[in-house]
Amino acid sequence: MMNSTLSGRCVLLVEDEPLLAWDLELALSETGAIVVGPASTLQSALALAQETNLAAAVIDYCLGREEATPLAAFLHERGIPFIIHTGHGTPNNVPWKSAPVVYKPANPDRIVKMLEALVSRKNEELQLLAAQDQSG
Repeated sequence: MMNSTLSGRCVLLVEDEPLLAWDLELALSETGAIVVGPASTLQSALALAQETNLAAAVIDYCLGREEATPLAAFLHERGIPFIIHTGHGTPNNVPWKSAPVVYKPANPDRIVKMLEALVSRKNEELQLLAAQDQSG
């Protein structure tokens, strides 16, 4: 699966359940993605997000007793596509509510396919913007 839109790109993985993190890390690695993490706390996830040039992210919304709201806001502000992978709900009144929410348990391959689609869509939007800049 090395022709993936994730191949060679940094993908942040935020998950506090070790087995789920391992499954997702394997599925992402099979695409050729460079897996950043897995981070199991909000603090470590924010640090990784700030110091890495990310193409995308998969984030568990509830990390122990913390919610990933600051991380989701950070990713959204920078235009980094992400999927929320959670066993709980997420707030409705947030600027990033368009991010896909996948409820646990979910097949890691399904999450990877969704992430590939998000990254592909972003690439197409960037190409369109570049073409518009060149034409006018």
